[in-house]
Parts: sequence; structure tokens; C-alpha cells
Amino acid sequence: MAQTSSYFMLISCLMFLSLSQGQEAQTGLPQARISCPEGTNAYRSYCYYFNEDRETWTDADLYCQNMNSGNLVSVLTQSEGTFVASLIKESGTDDFNVWIGLHDPKKNRRWHWSSGSLVSYKSWDIGAPSSTNPGYCVSLTSSSGKRQRIHPPVSVLSCLALRMGLGLG
Repeated sequence: MAQTSSYFMLISCLMFLSLSQGQEAQTGLPQARISCPEGTNAYRSYCYYFNEDRETWTDADLYCQNMNSGNLVSVLTQSEGTFVASLIKESGTDDFNVWIGLHDPKKNRRWHWSSGSLVSYKSWDIGAPSSTNPGYCVSLTSSSGKRQRIHPPVSVLSCLALRMGLGLG
């Protein structure tokens, strides 16, 4: 069976912005400590941007890198995964996969974040990754907005999520 190209519907970019507000709240989801540009969503000290263009994982990663030192989103904690999943759900595309920055560049099952962040938090979907599913790029889905699911994309309908870092210092 020939493998089809994976595409994305959303690009989630994380912007690295300088902290501009006080301490985050201690209840519920952390309050944003920055002021984000219009059209982005704040979470902790970052802003997330979605672009509805279709791209391959590689093209989306390059797109983010060209947006002021951006990267595909690195989901480093469960709370960040929950936040990103809620953005996907709110966008109305929760039936699609969204690329994140986790990938296996040497195809040896040693995963790396495109941002260079340490891979310590993993939340794989059931059966992923597996030797029968030869995906080397990872996408995020949201079925409930509460739990993230990460798995190698294999469908032509896979969506691509971008994490963009924007340094405005």
C-alpha cells in the first residue's frame, strides 16, 4: 500500500515573547504573563498562532522557523497538551490531526523536539508509535479537549500544527 502525503489544516505557532505581566494565578489554568498579538492565544509565557494552510510536516517546520525563530509546538507538559488540545477543539477541527514538533529524524525511534527541548513528557495514543506504523513525524488530536493524544500521522487528512517562536525582546 502506497503511503500518501500527510497534510495539515492548522499551524499552531508558539511565540517566545518577553514576559510583560505579573505572576500567574495559582488556580485553574495558568494565566498568561504576556500580551499577545491579535489573532494569537496566550498560555503561560507564550503565544500560540494557528494558520489554516495545508503543509507537510517539513514545510510547516520551515514556516515556523521563518517566523522570527519559531518552531513547531513542543508539548512539554500535560497542562500544555491540554491547552493545545483545547485550541484544536475550539477551532472546530478536532477530527483532524495537527502536527507538533516531535519527530524521529534518524528513523531509529529516538524522538526529538524540533525546538531542541528535552523529550521527557510523552502521551502516545493507543498503539503509537509502533513498528507497523512507520510514521516519523507526530501529530496531536483532540477528542475531548481534556486529554492529548499523540501519534505518527499516516492519513492524507492529517493536520499539521506549528509551534512558532517569536522573539520580541
